[in-house]
Amino acid sequence: MGKRIGLLTGEGDAPGLNFCLKTIVHGAIDRGHEVVGIRKGWQGLIYYDPDEPVTHADNAMIMTKPKVRTIDQLAGSYLHSSRIDPGNCHPQEAPPFLRVSATQDQPLDLTNHIKRAIEHLQLDVLIVLGANTSLKYGARLSQEGIPVIGIPKSVHNDISGTTYSLGFSSALRRGVNFVNEIRDIAASREEIAVIAVLGHDSGLATMLIASFANADRTLIPEVPFNPQPLAEHLIEDKRKNPSNYAILVMSEGSRIDPTTAPEEIARLSADIVVAGQRGSGAMTTRVLEDIVGEHILYQPLSYLTRTGDTDGWDLVTATNFGIMAVDLIANNTTGRLVSYRVEDGYIDVPLAEVTSPAVVNMADFYDANNYAPKSTIFTVAARRTLGL
Repeated sequence: MGKRIGLLTGEGDAPGLNFCLKTIVHGAIDRGHEVVGIRKGWQGLIYYDPDEPVTHADNAMIMTKPKVRTIDQLAGSYLHSSRIDPGNCHPQEAPPFLRVSATQDQPLDLTNHIKRAIEHLQLDVLIVLGANTSLKYGARLSQEGIPVIGIPKSVHNDISGTTYSLGFSSALRRGVNFVNEIRDIAASREEIAVIAVLGHDSGLATMLIASFANADRTLIPEVPFNPQPLAEHLIEDKRKNPSNYAILVMSEGSRIDPTTAPEEIARLSADIVVAGQRGSGAMTTRVLEDIVGEHILYQPLSYLTRTGDTDGWDLVTATNFGIMAVDLIANNTTGRLVSYRVEDGYIDVPLAEVTSPAVVNMADFYDANNYAPKSTIFTVAARRTLGL
């Protein structure tokens, strides 16, 4: 008997995402199932009001083969996405009918509403294609009796339970290409270049991009940095370079050690906000400019690494993950995460594994004194994700 399958995508975009959606829709329909696309991730279920039919079409839609015919040619998510966590939702992110009061400022747990929306949509199973926050909430629903299947999608490749997350390979390729292109501009202008790439919490992608692109220095979110010795390193790197330039690649979540320059950080924070520049990349650039006494080229790449063509590895992964999810449904198996592990290949594991904390000794992979990845990072790239 055919099932009614809910399908949503959560958090940041990743190459291969739409290819995976298309694979799921085709596979499910071929097996006699119906697929309901939930728009804007968990937000779609939050804003779906069973008592207000006007909200239904805006937040859920039937997926058909004609609708998804060309979506694999597009970046982003065909279903759109959001970063909302229904279990810890800011009141301003919730629709008025779910707010306790107009002045409510405490986080809301909207799980009961999510369950009610799923029931009203008559979903037999929910497929969550997402990163850590989305999958962890999916694991919670699974533990509370909602049939859920998770698919790991993250350009950071930082999801517990899988060695590989959809989108990682394509993002690496894009990041390396862009760093090398900016290198030409830095060389032409004889400047230091600060390039902000992926990673609010994990520096794995940043270290690999920096290593493959032969950057001079690298910053990651796990290790706060001291701007004075970093600037000295970059000045020396530039001096030794025959073309008189240097490249610093940093995670977007990198941060200055506040004990090293507290007054300067406070002053520059205000200046940067006034100038309309936000983020640690802009802050780092301004601090380094003050130290080296010259203009520094700054370029954020975060969104660009999420776009573009999907490479071969991610096409294979998107296809296999989609097929595996539909196979699990056919076998009446839920509460699972489709996964790729080097030692096992494509397998499924308990969805609860996404909640396991990563235990990483960054000293094994990162030289904090020289702000550079160690050669061991290539072993990580070849064999497994940090923390597994």
